[in-house]
Amino acid sequence: MPHTKSRYQQDLGFTDGRIRANAGDVVFTGATLAVGRVAAGQWAIQLGTPAAQANTFAVNVTQMLMRRLGFFEDLQEQFGGVGIPGSAEYQGRPDTIPSMATGQPITPRTAFKLKGFKINSFDCIYQIGVANPSAHTCRVDQTTFVNGVAAATTSVLASGVNGLSTAFAANPYVTNVVLPAAQQIYRNLNDTDVWLEEVITGAATTTLNFYGFEIYLEYNYN
Repeated sequence: MPHTKSRYQQDLGFTDGRIRANAGDVVFTGATLAVGRVAAGQWAIQLGTPAAQANTFAVNVTQMLMRRLGFFEDLQEQFGGVGIPGSAEYQGRPDTIPSMATGQPITPRTAFKLKGFKINSFDCIYQIGVANPSAHTCRVDQTTFVNGVAAATTSVLASGVNGLSTAFAANPYVTNVVLPAAQQIYRNLNDTDVWLEEVITGAATTTLNFYGFEIYLEYNYN
């Protein structure tokens, strides 16, 4: 997309956004965890010494979005009000527009279009070996910072199994986790982080390869 000094007027967001957060992008906590080479073309966060401990893997989605998509330098103004969730114009080929022979009503706008990014779902990519973990959960939280005020954290996806596997296997898992419909909304607050977090609590002999996350989202910064 070329850069321009004019204002963008796009109504609808890009619905096919994807961000890959691999082993080099993910922060982690847990004794003996380190980024290592699994095989050619495969790097993961590996558990050096099996132990019955909680291993946490997390990524800041807001930071990843700003770094990977590169739309922020084109912002013309703040995101505006609550907006109009759909397009103001009918979308489709002329032959699919109903009642072409009659006058079409025009609904005036009452606020700016919805802007920001909307997380729809994400893949967790991991491999568990030797022994089943005692627990395996993930969560998503949003935290907003205001000068001199306590950080305000709200739950986007409650901590839980959310479809993640608790069985060891010879090959990696790719588990898709869908956000609740009520949380598939545009996020556009200033000084705000959205953290995706996965915790694998191993048994005494559990081995781990954590490959990362794939995040599916819609975004509209035009």
